[in-house]
Amino acid sequence: TPSGMVRIPGGTFPMGSTDGNDDEKPVRTVTVGDFYLGKYEVTNEEYCAFLNEKGNQSEGVSEWINLSGVYHYDEKCRIIKEGSRFRVQSGYEKHPVIFVSWFGATAYIKWLSEKTGLAYRLPTEAEWEYAAGNGSKHTMYSWGNGPPSGKKGGNVADETAKKQFSDWTIFDSYTDGYVYPAPVGSFDPNEFGLFDMSGNVWEWCSDLYDRSYYGKSGNTNNPTGPASGSFRVFRGGSWCSSPQHVRVANRHNFTPSFRYRDLGFRLARSVK
Repeated sequence: TPSGMVRIPGGTFPMGSTDGNDDEKPVRTVTVGDFYLGKYEVTNEEYCAFLNEKGNQSEGVSEWINLSGVYHYDEKCRIIKEGSRFRVQSGYEKHPVIFVSWFGATAYIKWLSEKTGLAYRLPTEAEWEYAAGNGSKHTMYSWGNGPPSGKKGGNVADETAKKQFSDWTIFDSYTDGYVYPAPVGSFDPNEFGLFDMSGNVWEWCSDLYDRSYYGKSGNTNNPTGPASGSFRVFRGGSWCSSPQHVRVANRHNFTPSFRYRDLGFRLARSVK
């Protein structure tokens, strides 16, 4: 069964940032309607159940998940294939699935929707930013406007990571206790009750990417992104992200076949 969903009450917010990259400008007033968003990122055990029914199929130029994905020797994909079956490495069941492509995320969503009779999807960029920034408040990070503190913050580049990766830009004097991904829900939720919106793993959105979309799109009511493009958006930063990259307005993008050490997703659903 999928992790719980939170109903996000719609509203209006200033999407983008004047302190960010060019693709976050101009800041525009956007309205989103009510929608549901996953309380947690999709986990290894949830994705493994899908693989055991569908296999790890190729779509685009790669398989849905890179089972041999590895980073710095000690961080890797925690789903293992044995014969025709898939299993999660013990102890990593509740960790967010990583090394999964946009195609792999949408294939899981299609499978889950058929299984449950509920129309799951990826969140739009606008929905994601609205939910991450605590709605109309549009806080800089999911936990608020300042640096994270105590248990409140998220899994970001911190003093723990700096011991291993001395050249990283971190949140100084903040220790989250994890170098790599943390089990979902390890930190305090934001005001909507959503966990890990800033940090832990980047999350795929449904939108195509256009760096100048904010400036030329007239649609500010439930925008769904540009009509064409070859890249997809992902949001939120990760366990290895600097303060600049975990801001809720920060946008990142790559080809939909892209799979990486700190890239996963969470579910959304429309309110009917």
